[in-house]
Amino acid sequence: MTVELRPLSRRMLRALYRWEMIPAFPASERRPLPNLLRMCRRGDYDALASFRGEELVGLALMWRGSAFVLLDYLLVCRGKQNGGVGQAIVAALRERYAAFRAILAEVEAPLPGGSEREEQLRRLSFYRRCGFASLGYRVSLFGVVYTMLGLWNDVPRPDAAMDAHRALYRAQLPPAMFRRFVHIPHETEGTR
Repeated sequence: MTVELRPLSRRMLRALYRWEMIPAFPASERRPLPNLLRMCRRGDYDALASFRGEELVGLALMWRGSAFVLLDYLLVCRGKQNGGVGQAIVAALRERYAAFRAILAEVEAPLPGGSEREEQLRRLSFYRRCGFASLGYRVSLFGVVYTMLGLWNDVPRPDAAMDAHRALYRAQLPPAMFRRFVHIPHETEGTR
């Protein structure tokens, strides 16, 4: 299966946020819509719809740095899951961002004893099936812990990925907010 990626208009992003993102992502993991719209206007954030023919099947929100791009959100529309759509979106993203060293992904860390552990493990497994590999560290962003993964187009350099990841947040947030809410790295994978 293949999908086509098309830029989303602000109007369509607003609609998809309400119809798809709110039900799919818990509030603790969801950027407020005004923040997403502001990031798109800034010019380094891509809101992309995924189409199979003329059917909308998903969306991807991508945050571009100079050498790395962060997959901020990947969503397969309700009723379209488990048919290879997610993998097709990742393949299209890899092609679109081939000039970047890697696509980074923040995937909610499956913490021991958590009520959503099975779902978190399922998501992590999906990204690994798509070719993402561990970067060896976790991050804490606004109180949520994520495992960091990378899909490389270049020689793997987790240290460079971590520096680029930190730079994305540092450039967007006031210094006090960055220090308080962004912890890159939170811990290394070996210290869980």
